[in-house]
Amino acid sequence: MRIRLPAVSLLLLLLCSCVGTSLKQTWKSPDYHKGHVEKVAAIAVDDRGELRRGFENRFISQLKKHRTDAMVTYDLLSLAEIKANKNAAAEQLRSASADTVLVIRLVSTGTSYSDTRLGGATWNALDSWYDYYSAAFLNMGTTYGSYRQSAWLETSLFDLKTEKRIWSALTDTVVTDTTDRVAEMDKVVTKVISAMEKDHLIP
Repeated sequence: MRIRLPAVSLLLLLLCSCVGTSLKQTWKSPDYHKGHVEKVAAIAVDDRGELRRGFENRFISQLKKHRTDAMVTYDLLSLAEIKANKNAAAEQLRSASADTVLVIRLVSTGTSYSDTRLGGATWNALDSWYDYYSAAFLNMGTTYGSYRQSAWLETSLFDLKTEKRIWSALTDTVVTDTTDRVAEMDKVVTKVISAMEKDHLIP
């Protein structure tokens, strides 16, 4: 039985190659001319405490490596408190000497699952009905499942004094069953911080 699988192998390779985090776009306000920010307060908008702490801690760690003072907010303000009284929350952040707020939020998410059947035979090359049947049987019985989840995150930087957005970045993260999600958080933060450096917001 002469069965060839290059098409299926290529498909699986293409599916795997799209996994990971990519920076889709950035934006910087044309009205912002102050140069490097001085102290950043990070707010990850997620009710899951471990996820909020994880993102805020990573951003603070990376910002400090770029000689930029920064602070987490999960131990200072709850998301409900920020929503309930914006002015009081802003005053607390200013009291902590923050001049900008970095807000990380989920824009959209999607999940997909697909089956890929092996047995991409060259049907015309099969000599007998039994070879033809055997290839079809193999194709029927062997499948590979592919689970993929995508998450679009927007990270925006706001001036605390004017309350206006001065910069933003959009990232797309695609994960599968085998993706290390903790490691992927590091990649998201690294890409955003690199973009901030490129746009001269941090050293």
